[in-house]
Amino acid sequence: MNANNEQTEPSLGPACLVIVIVGLAIFCAICAFGSFFMFSDQYPLAVRGIEQQLIPWVEQSQLDDSDKGEIVTELKRLLPLLEQRGIDREQLVRLRNCLQDNPVLLWGGVQVIEQEATSAGLNEAEITALNRTSQRLMRMAVERKLSRSDLEFVIQECADVKPDESGLVIRTPLSAEQIRQFMNRAEQLLNENNISIEPYELTPAAGFKQLVEMALDKDFTP
Repeated sequence: MNANNEQTEPSLGPACLVIVIVGLAIFCAICAFGSFFMFSDQYPLAVRGIEQQLIPWVEQSQLDDSDKGEIVTELKRLLPLLEQRGIDREQLVRLRNCLQDNPVLLWGGVQVIEQEATSAGLNEAEITALNRTSQRLMRMAVERKLSRSDLEFVIQECADVKPDESGLVIRTPLSAEQIRQFMNRAEQLLNENNISIEPYELTPAAGFKQLVEMALDKDFTP
């Protein structure tokens, strides 16, 4: 790594601690889903993991109500598929991976940051840039290039760990500088991964559905 790159990369010190804490918390939130591979009858445990852990976690998240409702509906749609063993083991593994490392489930944080932009004092050009950054992040997520920990790191300067350590919560009100830090971290990540700047208007619920469909598609090659 050259000296210029070392200067542009943000410090990972405090962010790493937050990511570890939140990563463990979210893992616990879906531990029933993730641990079913330890047992011979995996499908009932997957159902319980979604019903008892993941759905309540989504319902308490900062996602907009419409996205929250659609994502919960999508999760509930998976239940009869699992109960009837309508997918094979390979699909089950891919579904588990999709739900365990899914940045879209944390998209409520991005939505809150966007909602805070005007009251924080960002000018029109900055708000336009923020919206473009959000769209590029969604594209990166649906292209399966953005991990949950990537997004946690990007929003970390605007967030606190919940008292019960069940995830990050965006603090409000946000300052303009905090939002600019989010944008700077996001832009660096997006540019490093050569993510297109073309418009990409996709809701979190639609992005989540696409990721689940890819996980269940036998013909899809990661």
